Amino acid sequence: MVRELLTLAAIGLGTYAMRAAFLVMARRRPPAAVARLLPHVGPAVLAAITVPAFVAPHGAIAFAETAPALLAGAAAWLAWRRLRRNLPIALFGGLAVWWMASWAVTFAGGLGLGPS
Repeated sequence: MVRELLTLAAIGLGTYAMRAAFLVMARRRPPAAVARLLPHVGPAVLAAITVPAFVAPHGAIAFAETAPALLAGAAAWLAWRRLRRNLPIALFGGLAVWWMASWAVTFAGGLGLGPS
């Protein structure tokens, strides 16, 4: 039990130290190399979180489960690029494409044409 408490205390101190470092360094500018790379951190983190869900939603690659998500992602990106970067339309358009593609895969499975 003491080991678990020490682990939790170390995690808490580490979290506090990381947050405090940003507060202490708030007035300073990062080095040029770091400042040049900072705009890429957000998209990289988002990609690291979302790409595995697109490619292998249940831990294994299966076309019937992956295709609707990939199609919806492509449609949302295309809508965002073509419609003057209008994010709500892109998100709702991608969601609509995902619903239709998921329904099509389910319907094809019910007809014996695809996975059931």
